[in-house]
Amino acid sequence: MNTVKKLFIYPIAITLIFSSCNKEVDSPGANSGVTYELGQEHAGGIIIELDATNEHGLVVAKVDQVAYVEKLNWSNSQAQVEAYENGGSGWRLPTRTEFELIYNNRSAFSLTGFENRNYWSSTLGTNTAWSKYFGAPGGITTSNWKQLSNCTLCSRGVKEF
Repeated sequence: MNTVKKLFIYPIAITLIFSSCNKEVDSPGANSGVTYELGQEHAGGIIIELDATNEHGLVVAKVDQVAYVEKLNWSNSQAQVEAYENGGSGWRLPTRTEFELIYNNRSAFSLTGFENRNYWSSTLGTNTAWSKYFGAPGGITTSNWKQLSNCTLCSRGVKEF
């Protein structure tokens, strides 16, 4: 190819390559400008917490990922919650603090389907895990049942968006 053609073709080709690759991508965590409200359905759950911009927050699953009849220990229960994919990946067991938020606002957020049973949390001690009782009166307790294979604790996941 002669030098004159190179001078004209290469700059045009380079311009076309860069312009075709210069597309804006909305990556996870990017500021999309969409705002949300507490109690709204989003990302496979119900929004229970929002940041100051109302663009990011925390959702709780609409259903239990582990029922008490499954009798899963803490590790297996955690794995089942993390495998849940309704609304995408990223589900995990709630912390003690998140459970308090869920429990105290369950009627305001129209959270339904909670059993009058204990639910596993992600907050751990030595060979124990904290649980939250969702009957009346509800309370946080520590459970030394973490390793038992016949636990009757339920699990319901949360995830950030």
